[in-house]
Amino acid sequence: MARKQIPRQNKSYLEQYHGPLFDDIATVICTVNLKGIITYTNKHTEKITGYTVKELVGKRFFNIIAPESRNKVKDAFRKLKIGRKIRPYELVILDRDGTHIYLKVSSSPIKHNGRVIGMLGVATDITTHKKNVDYLTKMFKELSLFCEISKDLTSIVDISILFSKILMHLSKTFGYERAGILMIDEITNELTIRASTKPLSKTRTTRKIKFGQGLTGHAAKTGKYCLANDITKNAKYIPFDKKTQSELAVPLKLGDRVIGIINIESYQKNKFDDDDVRILNLIANQAAIAIENSRLYESLEESYLDTIKALVSAMEAKDHYTRGHSERVRKYAMKIAKALKLNKMQIKELSHAGYLHDIGKIGITDYLLGKIEPLTKDEYETIKKHPDIGHSILKDIKSLAATCEIIRCEHERYDGNGYPNGLKKTSIPLGARIVAVADAYDAMTTDRPYRKAIPKKQAINRLRQNAGSQFDPKIVKAFLTTLKKK
Repeated sequence: MARKQIPRQNKSYLEQYHGPLFDDIATVICTVNLKGIITYTNKHTEKITGYTVKELVGKRFFNIIAPESRNKVKDAFRKLKIGRKIRPYELVILDRDGTHIYLKVSSSPIKHNGRVIGMLGVATDITTHKKNVDYLTKMFKELSLFCEISKDLTSIVDISILFSKILMHLSKTFGYERAGILMIDEITNELTIRASTKPLSKTRTTRKIKFGQGLTGHAAKTGKYCLANDITKNAKYIPFDKKTQSELAVPLKLGDRVIGIINIESYQKNKFDDDDVRILNLIANQAAIAIENSRLYESLEESYLDTIKALVSAMEAKDHYTRGHSERVRKYAMKIAKALKLNKMQIKELSHAGYLHDIGKIGITDYLLGKIEPLTKDEYETIKKHPDIGHSILKDIKSLAATCEIIRCEHERYDGNGYPNGLKKTSIPLGARIVAVADAYDAMTTDRPYRKAIPKKQAINRLRQNAGSQFDPKIVKAFLTTLKKK
C-alpha cells in the first residue's frame, strides 16, 4: 500500500485529518515554519489569546511573545531547527490586550523526508496556576517579613539601625530597587530623607520636602498612600532617581498623626499592586510604633544623661581645678576612637564613658578630692573606691552596661598592677584603656591642688615611658598621632 505523503503546508494536513479533534481539546496546538510564521493553530488558541485563528495564521510567532520570554523562544527554535529535542518550558505570551498569559509548552521538530520543515508546539494555559503560586509565594514572604520585622522592631532601640533593618527587609523580601524612610520635622512640617537603600547625593539627602510636594509630601499631607505606576503620567512625582518608573509612598502613622513616610520605587512601570499597598501599610503600622518607641527611649536616655551630666558639672563646680576635665577627656577619647576606626556603638559607649568616668567621685568627700598634702594610705584606699561607686550609680541603666565596665576599669593597668581588679592587657575593656590615656594626659597638662600642670611635651614623654606598663602601647601610639595632627 502506498505511503501517504505529508504536504509541506502542515496546516492543511492537520486540518484535514485532525482539525475537528484538535478544536475540541482545551490545549493550544500550533505549528510554525522555519521563518517563525504560524502555519496552523486550533480553536482553543482564540480563547487564550483573544485573536481569531484567521488573525494568527500567517502572523509572526515572535510578535505575540512577551519580551521576557523572547530569548528563551529563540534558543528553543535554534535547537528545534537542527532536530534536537527540548524539555517542556514556561513561555509568556501577550494576548490581544497586552495581558501576560503563562503557558507550559512542549515542542518538537516537524520533519519531512528527514528534513526539519517546522515546529509543533502543544501548550497548556497555566496563568491561573501561576497567579496562585505567585500569590502564595508573596503571602509566605509577607508572613516571613512580618516575623523578621516584629523580632527586630521589638529589640532595636537605635533609630538609625532600626531604619536600616526596615529597608533591608523590604528590599530583601520583595526586591524593591529603592526604598527610603523620610521623617517629618513637626516644627517646619517638612520631610527629610533619613535612610535609603541606595546612596543619594548630599544635596538630595539634605533636601526638604514640604507637605503636599511630590508623592511623599502628598502622602504626608493626606495621611493616605500615594501610588504612581507610571511616574511620567503623575504630575506629583519629584525625580530623585532617573531610573525610577513606579513609586509608592505610604505614611507612618500613630493614630491620625503622620510621623514619616516609607517610600519604595521600581525601575519598571506598573510594578505595584493592591497587595504591595496592603503589605506596606501593615509594615508601616509596625514601623511607626517601633520608631516612636525608639524616639521615646532616646529621649529618656538623653534626659537621664543630662541629669548625670548635671551632677558631673555640679561636682566639677566645687573645684575649679577639675572644671571641664570630663569634657576634655571625652574629646581626647573621641580622637583616639577615630584613629582606631571604632564602630558607631563603640564610639557612643566611649563618649558616655569619657564624660562620666569620674562620676564615682560624687561619693568621695570634698576634703580628700581637694587635699593639697600627700594622701595617707587609708585616704588613698578611699579614693580608689570611686570606679566602683561610679559603676554602682550607672549599673541599673541597661543602655550604659558597656559604659559602666569602662568606668569601672579605667584605673586598671596594662601590666596588671591597677585597681580595682588587677586586670591586665586585653582583659581590660578597650574603652577603659582609651579613657586611661586620655584621662592621664589631661590630668598631667592641667593644674591640680597638689601640683602644677606639666608641659605637654613632658606629658607626651611620660605616656611613652609608661606605654606597656601603665598604658596600652597601641592606644598611646594612636593618641600621639592625633596630637601631631593638631
